[in-house]
Order: sequence, then C-alpha cells, then structure tokens
Amino acid sequence: MAYELFTRKRTHGGPPSVTITKSGNFIINSSALEKHILPNGYIHVYWDKESGKVGLKPLSKKVDKAYHINLSPKGNVGAFSGASFLSYIGFERKETTAFPATWNEKEGVLEFTIFDKPRRSPRG
Repeated sequence: MAYELFTRKRTHGGPPSVTITKSGNFIINSSALEKHILPNGYIHVYWDKESGKVGLKPLSKKVDKAYHINLSPKGNVGAFSGASFLSYIGFERKETTAFPATWNEKEGVLEFTIFDKPRRSPRG
C-alpha cells in the first residue's frame, strides 16, 4: 500500500456564506466577497428583527458607522469584528457558525438569516 500526503486543508468557493466566529468576527467567504462585496472595502451592517436577518451593504469609501473589511493575504476572504453588533441583537456566540447568504438586489445587501424566529427588542 502506498500512502500519499493530503495537502489541502480547506476547500474554497461554494455558495456565498457568512461565518460568525466565537470571538464575534464576521467572515465573508470568497464567493460572497467576489460576487457582491469587492472592490468595496467597507460595509454597513443592517438588522431586521422581524425576519431575523442581517444585511451587509457594500460601501466604496469609509462613511459614518461603516465597518472596514480586512482581506486575507490572498484577498479571497474578508473579515470584520461585529462583536458589539452581535451583543446588541442578543446573539450568543457559543460556537463558530456559518450562514448561507444571498444577494438582495432590491436592497443592495448581502443578507443571511441569523435567527429563525422574530426577536424581542435588542439588548441595550
């Protein structure tokens, strides 16, 4: 029997998604980043408590309340710290979780459902 070394740790591509880490970072995968966010380097984060959805709106420049997207060294994954936002909406960061994301053409946002049920008022 001849063994060969497996050299890839992760797969890249796949459907657009946003992962939220236990530390509160938002990770935008390569599909979502390339199709919907780049070449923009900033985003606004929107919250719809009725539907439990988060919307990430790409911005070409830094404006008030914008988050800067930090790119990986290869530029194929984007990240930003959203811990304060997650606390505001009452999202408990027990484990790293990936959420499928879709582009909402009407609103111009990359959106994903973070809660399946409507939420009460956010924590203040």
